Amino acid sequence: MYQIVLIDDEPFIVEGLKTAIDWSGFHIEIAYASTNSASALNYILEYPVDIVITDVSMPNINGLQLIQRIKKEKPSVYVIVLSAYSNFEYARTALRYGAENYLLKPLDPDELCDTISQIISHIREREQLSSTYGRTMLTFRNAFTEQWLKNMLANNDLATKADILGINLDAPSFTVVIFSCTKSPAMVMSRFFDLFLEYLPGHYTGNFFFETPLKLVGVLSPVGTAGESINSFLTMSLKAASAAGCPIFACAGQTVTHYSKVHQSYHQADSLSYFEYTNISCMFYQGSPQLAENAKEALSVYDQSRGNDTTAICKLYDTYEPAAAAAHLLSDRIHSFCKHTHELGDKYPELALLLASWPGHDADKDALLTFLLTFLQSSDYLLSKIQQSMYPVVNAVIKTVHEFTDKDISLKTLAARLNVNPSYLGTIFYQQTGYHFNDYLAEARLKYAAELLEHTDMKIKDIVDKTGFSSQTYFNRSFKRYYDTSPLNYRRNKKVVLF
Repeated sequence: MYQIVLIDDEPFIVEGLKTAIDWSGFHIEIAYASTNSASALNYILEYPVDIVITDVSMPNINGLQLIQRIKKEKPSVYVIVLSAYSNFEYARTALRYGAENYLLKPLDPDELCDTISQIISHIREREQLSSTYGRTMLTFRNAFTEQWLKNMLANNDLATKADILGINLDAPSFTVVIFSCTKSPAMVMSRFFDLFLEYLPGHYTGNFFFETPLKLVGVLSPVGTAGESINSFLTMSLKAASAAGCPIFACAGQTVTHYSKVHQSYHQADSLSYFEYTNISCMFYQGSPQLAENAKEALSVYDQSRGNDTTAICKLYDTYEPAAAAAHLLSDRIHSFCKHTHELGDKYPELALLLASWPGHDADKDALLTFLLTFLQSSDYLLSKIQQSMYPVVNAVIKTVHEFTDKDISLKTLAARLNVNPSYLGTIFYQQTGYHFNDYLAEARLKYAAELLEHTDMKIKDIVDKTGFSSQTYFNRSFKRYYDTSPLNYRRNKKVVLF
């Protein structure tokens, strides 16, 4: 269990924080809760603590002083600051001192839930990373880069943090590139990173973070307006690195011209991570939102027919560039097994082995179609096997979530209903699904809302109520972050016939 400390000089706020969200759903235990900031600081410095939530304005030691002490003694502890004052300077100072987020009172439980979800995700990713690279990559700049690329920051927060760090958001363009070396020791990635930093000057500027010891993510911007394309630059860099004994795979999203769209490039690159298991060294995202939607529809038709109807898939190959169509279909299928496609080799090596026979982007349509259908047939068997092997208790949780009849559902209430320990339930749920329960619940609600927007004429406020969101404002924000469009625009776009 992760350990959290709650601090506020108002006793009723401390008590409210204890029940504000379902802490057990994030595998978190409240280790200490106090109205005395001095005693809380002593606890934090003496015992293992992962997260601290503190008020800003307190006697003895205020929140800003607390952050400074915590970050000096225990820099890996995440701090969330609460305040009743909408003061920019407080926020700016808290962020500069290393706070993860700044939330205003009265506290919105959904905003707190979002922040905790992000922090737990960071902690898990860094547990392995810190053992390989130490603290060198656990800096504010790298945490900011990760939050930026994963769309975890509102535009005003993003601009504030970028300004503090001196990061140029007015660059002519941005391209997210993911470098990985899952077939090599971690030291290969470390050496490559050193080499790549030498290639950048005069060509591109970059901001990076290590998602795992074997996975480096960067957002690159060209220096000036001239120079070679990102494709040429990456190809040259990877070739030189390979010659130096650092064979690395890279996948890149499409180039965007505004910093607020960088997360799109990241998700596009991430969707191609599995190409590391093929015989190519670099993969560039191709396609369009329409191709992405049509690929999902075609795969849905295939699944509903249990693999007997391949008409929609064949039509996709006729309508779009075959290699791009194959890449989208593969991404969708692999996502049904792995939350992140780069996990494929560890979880399902037989499928990773199949990817080694990828015919290549220059192969003809028939070869690419044959490869895709072979991959789907192999994954059909594994998908069925996985579904059958899931713990019955996890299946019961998933079934309850997808009934959407209980708005107050939580890991704690489900554990009581199933007569199991909440901590145990949270652990096996994560092991079987790759999701923390609260993250799974939020994603399921968003997908159900999208289905209602597409197939019904229900008013948005009624959809918010039916899917269990606490407010329409929070629903709109969450929906836009997940689908990269507003609920209204999503409904309008779905009225268009895709085929």
